[in-house]
Amino acid sequence: MQSAAAQGGTVRVLARLLNGGFNGTSIFAGGLLVLLAVIVGVPVAMVVLMSLRTGFPGEGGPLTLANFISVYTDWGTYEVLVNTVLFATGTVAVTLLFAVPLVWILMRTDIPLKKTIFVLLTVGTLIPVFLRTIAWILLLSPRIGLLNQWLSQIFGLEEPPLNLYNITGMAFVQGVSFVPSAFFMLAAAYRSMDPSLEEAAYTSGVGKLRTFLKINIPITMPAIAAVMVYLFMTGIAVFEVPAIIGLPARILVLSSLIYTSANPATGLPDYGMAGAYGGVMLLAGLILAYFYVRVVRQGKKYTVITGRGYRPRELALGRWKWPAMAFVFFYLAIEVFIPFLVLLWTSLLPYMRLPSAAALATISLKNYQSIPDYAGARPFINTAILMIAVPTTTMVLSVLISWVVIRTQVSFRGLLDTLAFVPHAIPGILLAVGLGYLGMAYSSIFPLYGTVMIIVLAHTIHWIAYGTRTTNSVMIQVHRELEEAGKVSGASTPRVLIRIVLPLVAAGILNSWIWVGMLSYREVTMALTLYTRNNVVISTVVWQFWGSGWIPEVSALGVVLILFAVIVVAALRIALSKVGEIGSAT
Repeated sequence: MQSAAAQGGTVRVLARLLNGGFNGTSIFAGGLLVLLAVIVGVPVAMVVLMSLRTGFPGEGGPLTLANFISVYTDWGTYEVLVNTVLFATGTVAVTLLFAVPLVWILMRTDIPLKKTIFVLLTVGTLIPVFLRTIAWILLLSPRIGLLNQWLSQIFGLEEPPLNLYNITGMAFVQGVSFVPSAFFMLAAAYRSMDPSLEEAAYTSGVGKLRTFLKINIPITMPAIAAVMVYLFMTGIAVFEVPAIIGLPARILVLSSLIYTSANPATGLPDYGMAGAYGGVMLLAGLILAYFYVRVVRQGKKYTVITGRGYRPRELALGRWKWPAMAFVFFYLAIEVFIPFLVLLWTSLLPYMRLPSAAALATISLKNYQSIPDYAGARPFINTAILMIAVPTTTMVLSVLISWVVIRTQVSFRGLLDTLAFVPHAIPGILLAVGLGYLGMAYSSIFPLYGTVMIIVLAHTIHWIAYGTRTTNSVMIQVHRELEEAGKVSGASTPRVLIRIVLPLVAAGILNSWIWVGMLSYREVTMALTLYTRNNVVISTVVWQFWGSGWIPEVSALGVVLILFAVIVVAALRIALSKVGEIGSAT
């Protein structure tokens, strides 16, 4: 829907360019528009093309609807669709169950240790979802789960009491991982709420819990609705949890079905079937993205900040302080502490076993010392390339796009901004499948298949929407008169951008650069879909070893991944704060 509109707008822009209707800035903006249309549109076109072809990539042949007929006349497809909706719905429910109370507690009340809690929330986002999933399997698996073993020993149970291998377990693990994203999306709405609304309820004798349910939630419902649409859209597309938990239990969702069609465990890949399944996911993503934009726009009509007399301040929790602290640290335990401790314990043992004196006697660092032997250097080199190339390319493109959208009067800047947002609606697994098909079918034109650069390209396209949203927000804060002063002094437009605009927004860009780099570091779906022996990265090594049953080795590598992410981000954050202090001092 949005994609078709964007393509039609691109054609109109090109027509005006050919007629000479633009100046230099407009020509530059038109070039950006064409570049975005190509890098976003071509992978989507490949998904559509492969859904209309049978056989291997590059074999050609007539276009056919055989794949769609095969897929959508199979009742198993509709079972998969039901599983996908149930999983996404359960994920949204779990996320909101934790995120809404958390954001109210941290944004509206005087709960202690706020800075520590914020740091731990950030750390939670750095733990890759597939590592958290592995940790919960090590804890709750009916066969090897530590908690199941412990409960069975204590109560003498013949059957394990807990089982993660169902849609409920999948939704729990995925929902918990979405909480930090939902928290930061809702934070602004709760932070800016007028406290007089709550004070009026308290004066009337209404308790804090009822005020939260009857006033806070209804007022912020537009923001919550936007988050629900966003999470549902993301839940339909995610792959790691459905693959690690769902595939062994034979619970299929759309993402796992697309992956197994393009990367079967045995036999030959069927890109045509993957494209046919992907068509539903692509359509759902575009429709949900459209509704997300609509909900966000409608939400602007709701006012939570009044004019005269508005004074944001924290509400005293009183006797609710300790229950609030317990809730917050319960979430942090299942988000950060428990997964990390499970991985750490398992990594120190030669095989899985419950904590005991005998187990403590077998603790060693052998699994860490052998990482170079079983992982090799290539995954670390390729991962380093991703962490530098992806954020650099993404932020360069984002800065240029945002400059056109925010700082110029080009007539089609709205179209450019919309096209930059479209990748958010394209599931990462579809983007990777489309690029993989392009690389195999048209290798002479696109000779990147099997290299780390195809993963760099996939990650860049995927996170261009995030990059432009963040750079848009920081560029809005720069007043136009600064650029006008530079132009009056005789500086060219590129010089004004480089010497005036970029230094003013450097802190925000660097922060986004760090974040995109860490997102690329922890991502596994696109890297796994595009995997070959030459472009293996650390996340795909962990995935392969888990599939091979190397549990202690996987745990050791997982602990290293988590600690490295925390150390890198902490170091860069400290450096960024020092740069800010120097800048403010001068």
